[in-house]
Amino acid sequence: MNFFTTKLLLPLVLLALTGCQNSNLTPSKKALSSSKEIEKRSPLVVVGGELKYDLKNSIQSNFKLYGIKMNPQNNTVIAYGDSSTIAVYNSNLEYLGGVESKNDEIKAIDISSDGKYLASTGDDGHIEIWDLDSYKLIKRMKNGSDTLAIAFSSDGKKLATAGENKVIEVWNVSVGEQIAQLEGHTDDVTQLSFIDNDRKIVSGSDDKKVKIWDVTKKKELYSYLAPSNKYGDIKKIKSFDDYSVVALTEVETATGNRRNRNGPPVWKYTMKFKDNQGNMLYEFNEHRAPITDIAVAPSRNYMASTSEDKTVRLWDLEKKKLITNIVLKDKGESVTINKSGHILAVVEGRKTIKLFNIANAYAPQTSTNSTPSTTASTGSSPSLYRKQHAIVIGINTYKKLSLPRLKNAVQDARSVAKTLRKKGFSVIELYNDNATKDRILDALKEVKQHAISKDSTLFYFAGHGDGVSGHHGVREGYILPYEFNSELNNPNPDVMYYDKSAISISSLIMYARDTKAKHIGIILDSCFSGLAMESKYAKKSLSSSDVKSIDQVTYDAPTRSVRIKPATVNNSSTNLYQDLLNKKSINILTAGKDQPVSDGSNHSPFTQGLLTALSTNSNQSGYIRFTTLAEYIKRYVEEKTNNKQIPQYKNDSLEKGDFIFKVN
Repeated sequence: MNFFTTKLLLPLVLLALTGCQNSNLTPSKKALSSSKEIEKRSPLVVVGGELKYDLKNSIQSNFKLYGIKMNPQNNTVIAYGDSSTIAVYNSNLEYLGGVESKNDEIKAIDISSDGKYLASTGDDGHIEIWDLDSYKLIKRMKNGSDTLAIAFSSDGKKLATAGENKVIEVWNVSVGEQIAQLEGHTDDVTQLSFIDNDRKIVSGSDDKKVKIWDVTKKKELYSYLAPSNKYGDIKKIKSFDDYSVVALTEVETATGNRRNRNGPPVWKYTMKFKDNQGNMLYEFNEHRAPITDIAVAPSRNYMASTSEDKTVRLWDLEKKKLITNIVLKDKGESVTINKSGHILAVVEGRKTIKLFNIANAYAPQTSTNSTPSTTASTGSSPSLYRKQHAIVIGINTYKKLSLPRLKNAVQDARSVAKTLRKKGFSVIELYNDNATKDRILDALKEVKQHAISKDSTLFYFAGHGDGVSGHHGVREGYILPYEFNSELNNPNPDVMYYDKSAISISSLIMYARDTKAKHIGIILDSCFSGLAMESKYAKKSLSSSDVKSIDQVTYDAPTRSVRIKPATVNNSSTNLYQDLLNKKSINILTAGKDQPVSDGSNHSPFTQGLLTALSTNSNQSGYIRFTTLAEYIKRYVEEKTNNKQIPQYKNDSLEKGDFIFKVN
């Protein structure tokens, strides 16, 4: 540090010590305002073990970068490295400004879980805490050595630091005093994390050991050698209450730094998942060069890792497999994921920061001219739903070639999806080989995660179904995903085997009972789907004649036609609709009984009835209930098939609510 820089920093130190703590580089008011955007998106869900990505922006740093982190509150990107400046960028990588540290270079930073504070440390051993609203220095401590690791406790009240002195120091943030020293490592300590409600600390060191410490009792609880032999190195650690992810560079043999035969050593680059006693859970080993950083989405459903092999790899932590590779032009040095999991930032080649949008590969689609909720045209009725979610599945061709090819299932499903989007539904669509069991179940999981009590959800399936008879008169209905692996109408079916290769209708009903959405609809255009019924066609939710009168099905005998008469919401019917909206409903509508159903021509009779009832028509406007829709479809299909196919309906909820559609 030259004399001129020292003179500039001296007033800063004095101000910090006297309580008037300002950073040298303060972002403008405009920049501060743009950095206060709140992250509101729901956590990203990995559907079918797949994610997609696109490059959002890229910028060059004017100093060598060691790492980056994202503020969980507002997605600002904070970068540090071979400079006393800690740089701050907004979520578009526009430079907001920076803070000037007393360290010549910054070796580590951490951000409090509420996004309010930044902690930094570096080569001169200064430990600094910054207010991320004002970018002012609020606390500075000194530990006297090159500090390599720093971590906030989850409540932001404690701070752990460690480095070349091999000692873990725990600080009280509010007063800046040291409250514990944890000694036991025999080399530089490079990794720190608080776990177990901040009662414990996990540390990693160049001595190749991972240690778990009791903060209150100031003692070591567990210690284990992280690599499989003494020739490995710990690169990064991410720790949680139940496990740690340890990124390692190892030599494959345990008999020295060479293989048993002559030749160079064989290196392995692994991420090992270990419990807090060091027991192996599983590992990822696809990287082809040393791993430089790992980041885990806060929802813990996916993870990212960077490596000198010029890739960022995304991993599905639930299915324990690689999702995809993001190929870089240079070595990946650091990676961070925002709070919702939708944004990923990477340091490439020490000077470049790249920002990627991460998305569900089967993201919900909403029509551009629709709104998520529906309101009555009179203005006297409140919004029906905050948001309407739908999953639409159609399968014509199956992986197993012996399963008959369907003609219209995909076309049926696409038409239903198009109609629902026009009505404001956010729709996930899965067709043919995309409609695997994993993807269907993950789509259900995503909707369940996002739906709240003011929402409605709809599940539509068009494809093969089957009914399986077990012992003691047990019979179960299934919908068949693309990779269904058995034979239809097997004379000796194994009910448990079907559970592994298909999706039981009972599990769909269990999902409906467990979701927070107020109104759930399950519509199945598949054979044997009537096994969803505990009894034959019934309208369990409707017993009030007043409720029946607000919309109705009419049958014109001379023309042999059946029609729906939608209701218009006015002062007399508003309370009736509100009563239906306030009560839970699980509406299940199937194309037939425990029987095969028709694929039809162009559309199946069942789906044609559904589309006709919901399609926009100048002669129809207003609202119809699921119950009325089901009654219409039942009569429509029976008429079209000469009573050979009889749709089934019930409301599986104990309450007397009803799913309501807007027709306009």
